[in-house]
Amino acid sequence: MNSVTNETQATGHPRRWLALVVLSLALTMVVIDNTILAVAIPSIGKALHADETALQWITTSYSLVLAGLLLPLAVMSDRRGRKTLLIVGLAIFGVASTAAAFATTPAMLVCARGAMGVGGACAMPASLSVLNSVFAPADRGQALAIWSGVAGFASGAGPIVGGLLLARFWWGSVFLVNAPVAIVALVAAVAWVPQSSDPASPMVDRRSAVRWWGALTAVIVAVIEGPRQGWLSPVVIVATAAAAGLFVAFTRNERRSPGPLIERAAARDPRMRWGAASISALFFGAFGSQFVLTQWIQFSQRRSALEAGLLFVPNALATVVAALGNPRLVARFGHGRIVATGLGVLGAGGVLSAIAVVAGSLPAVAAGGLLIGAGIGTASASCVELIMSSASPERAGSAAGVNETLIEAAGATGIAVLGSVLAATGSYAWPLPVMAVVAFVTAVGATRALRGANSSINPATTA
Repeated sequence: MNSVTNETQATGHPRRWLALVVLSLALTMVVIDNTILAVAIPSIGKALHADETALQWITTSYSLVLAGLLLPLAVMSDRRGRKTLLIVGLAIFGVASTAAAFATTPAMLVCARGAMGVGGACAMPASLSVLNSVFAPADRGQALAIWSGVAGFASGAGPIVGGLLLARFWWGSVFLVNAPVAIVALVAAVAWVPQSSDPASPMVDRRSAVRWWGALTAVIVAVIEGPRQGWLSPVVIVATAAAAGLFVAFTRNERRSPGPLIERAAARDPRMRWGAASISALFFGAFGSQFVLTQWIQFSQRRSALEAGLLFVPNALATVVAALGNPRLVARFGHGRIVATGLGVLGAGGVLSAIAVVAGSLPAVAAGGLLIGAGIGTASASCVELIMSSASPERAGSAAGVNETLIEAAGATGIAVLGSVLAATGSYAWPLPVMAVVAFVTAVGATRALRGANSSINPATTA
């Protein structure tokens, strides 16, 4: 076992809070790029002459690559070094962001966004697995609450930052802003983040990695292309069949692989299963609703990108406040109830937003965003703790990869599904009840499965 893990069993690494600052900065940069683009979509569409399908690919290409590579790269970080992967990811992200800022065609922007996804796939799981390794169990819950609050705030703040940039600069500024942040985070990571690894951890199973990525890509292709080409078109039918076949092949390979991407004991743990399902529902709703609502605000209501961003201020603030309150709520009610409550509040926010769109009320949309943010902040830290506590310390990178993969995969799927409902119905209201139903159904399942799930410590870690 590596020295960092031994040291943190009692008191934690001496530089753990400085490391958390760096990890939060890297996390902010990667997460915010999912949502900062939302308010820039109309500007990009006009400048690059991109139709609705092209805009969906520009939006989802980042998350798709990120989600496909997160899990294998997270497993690799356990073996090769988590700090190393974090630094490599920050460097790639900064360079690719600069390329995206100066793209001149939709295809160029899709490719640059994909390269950004590679950088994010290196940095994101490394940030969470480093956190897990440098903090002792006694204060890991607080650190995770801060980390989750930063992630939620970055998600909600993306449209605000994007709106402020677009009020003064061209659409490429929403990407170019990442470059200086990446440089600062990289320098700070070299100075403050300790190295940690487990050379005895399994090698990455390439078969599982390729099958997982292929299955996810095929799903997104089917969902995005369905409204444009028809749900019974050859492209959609082949993509759907490929997704099903590859997912079955992935599952079978994981069962017999000597080095599965997801630790077998963790895969059977209810904390992993329902933490995974719940965080997927949270970010399916978060990213999908932002994609729809920012277009409604700018296209239907003819508001500026800045005005659209400012309407998400309540969302961002509610996310932070709710996330910081998570540890106290968990101590009293347990993770299961808190996760279910957060999902219920998220669903209520989706319903209110749909009503607000029908009524044409911008204040009601802001109120709906506040509920969505409160739901995400309430539940996300508990979801992360449930996932991370299901794995052994040696496989922290793998568990972190599962968490981040699900966030990105769910976000990409949310954009694709709600965007497809928007394209098929021509209504900005109809997609929002879809995300509400997903949240409510998951809340019911989590309530039943996670009764009594309160401890964030895996018994195996205290043995």
